[in-house]
Amino acid sequence: MEEEIADISERLNGPGMPGLKGSLLDKQGFPRSDIDVAAVRRDRHRLICLTNDHRDVSDRLAALLADLHAAMREQAAAAQPSQAAPQPAAAAGAPATTSSAPMDVDGGATAATSSGGEAALATGAAGPAGTAAVAAAAAAAAPLPAAAPSGPALVPFALVDEVSEGSPAASAGLQVGDLLCSFGDVSGAGAREASPGAPPSEQQQQQPQQQQQQVLQLASTAALLQRVAGVLGASEGQAVAATVLRQGAPVVVSLTPQRWSGRGLLGCHLKPL
Repeated sequence: MEEEIADISERLNGPGMPGLKGSLLDKQGFPRSDIDVAAVRRDRHRLICLTNDHRDVSDRLAALLADLHAAMREQAAAAQPSQAAPQPAAAAGAPATTSSAPMDVDGGATAATSSGGEAALATGAAGPAGTAAVAAAAAAAAPLPAAAPSGPALVPFALVDEVSEGSPAASAGLQVGDLLCSFGDVSGAGAREASPGAPPSEQQQQQPQQQQQQVLQLASTAALLQRVAGVLGASEGQAVAATVLRQGAPVVVSLTPQRWSGRGLLGCHLKPL
C-alpha cells in the first residue's frame, strides 16, 4: 500500500504533471492537451482511497498496541504480590522485619516495566516467572550499578533487499542486506516505548504472548515506515542521515532523496521486519 502511494505521488509530481492538486485546465478553461487528464483523475482518486485505507489500518493497529501495553502493565502489577508472598515463609521463626534490599529490587523491576514497555519481551523475562527470577538473583547478590549506555539502542525495523544500480541509495553506499535502524529522526528504538491505553478485555488478556508480540511488531513497523515515507517526501534534495546494521556493525550513511532515471527518490526497497 505504501509503495503504491509513493509510486502514484511520484507519477503525479513528475515533470510537466499537475501534481496532487494542480489544475487540469489550460488558460482558456479547456482540459489540458499535454497530459492525460483521465489518467490523472484516476491516479488522484486511487491515491485518496489508499490514503484513507492506510489511515484506517494505522488507527486500528494503534488501538491494538494500546490494548497490548495495558495488558502488559496489568501482568506486571499482578506479579508483585506473588513475589512478596514467599518472603514471610522464608523468615519464619524470626522477628518480623522489613528489608530495604527486596523493596529496592521490586521497585526497580516495576520502573523498568512501566518505562521500557518492551524490556520484558526483549530479554525473555516477561510475566511473573521472569520477574521473580530477577528478584531472586538480586537478593542473592549485591545490586550491580547500571551500565552507562554508549549511545541510543539500535533496533532494526526494515531490511534493504534491493538497491538499484546508479541510484542515490547506491551512490550513498547503501547495500543489500543492510538492516535499517534509523532514518532522520525516525528510530526503531522509539517504537519500543510503551503508550497508555484502555484496559484490555478478557479475550485480549488471554492472547498468547507470541500473538501479542506479532501485533506489537506489526503496529510498530507500520508506524515507522509511514514516518519514513513522510521524511522521504519532505527531504527531496536534502541529505538525511541513516543508521544501518551491516554484518552486526553500525554504519551511518548520508542519503539524499532526489529524482533520477529509475523509480523512487532513493532507488532501494525496504522489507519490513
